[in-house]
Amino acid sequence: MEYKRNLKYITPTIVVFSISIVYFLIMLVVNYNEKEEFIINKSISDSSFIFLLFSSFTVPGFILHYRYEMLNRNRKITFKQNFLEITTETEIENIPYSDVIEVENHTVAWQVRNPWSDYNYVKLNLKNGEKIYYNCLTEKINSENNLLKSDRIKKFKIEDIYPWY
Repeated sequence: MEYKRNLKYITPTIVVFSISIVYFLIMLVVNYNEKEEFIINKSISDSSFIFLLFSSFTVPGFILHYRYEMLNRNRKITFKQNFLEITTETEIENIPYSDVIEVENHTVAWQVRNPWSDYNYVKLNLKNGEKIYYNCLTEKINSENNLLKSDRIKKFKIEDIYPWY
């Protein structure tokens, strides 16, 4: 299940990046058929603009995915009736919903589709000042509805250019 979720988020980035690689290979074949002397140099120079353009859209997606994956490795959040349970390899932490004062849902602000536009994270601000983050790659069990239906908790939707935490 975890790999399917990860694949859902990283696939657009891989596909867009692959286009620049395919374009380079096409230039390599075209230059080979034209009997160019410095085939690699010519192919690189012909495809460098496309590669740099597509890399500017995909490298941030690769970095964001890697960061989200590292922050959530072996982490699971279970939303219970009155509390949320955060499970890691070493501990289980229970946080009552009464301790949560704010929920901030951070999404991508761009209206245009980009390879990382599906990435998002949630920041929970607790009474004691602690902040708990979880993102789209975190394994979530049950629904967040028990947490979000409380009128006492302030809810914010924040649109970021790049959802980094």
